[in-house]
Amino acid sequence: AHFTATECCFGYAQKVPRRAQSFYKTPSDCSLPAIVLVTSNGNKVCADPSKSWVQNCLKRLQQKK
Repeated sequence: AHFTATECCFGYAQKVPRRAQSFYKTPSDCSLPAIVLVTSNGNKVCADPSKSWVQNCLKRLQQKK
């Protein structure tokens, strides 16, 4: 078996993590498309990019930059 250095999500968070500081998309070779939200204490939360709360969160983070 070989392992790649990619980080993939296998499920989605159901609610907004508090204090999300940044985000990134999982690589396209992952089977589940996801947005990873990184909180101020370094926790990483997988989120469904099609959900409206995720899109609102991304908009808010992009405005901060």
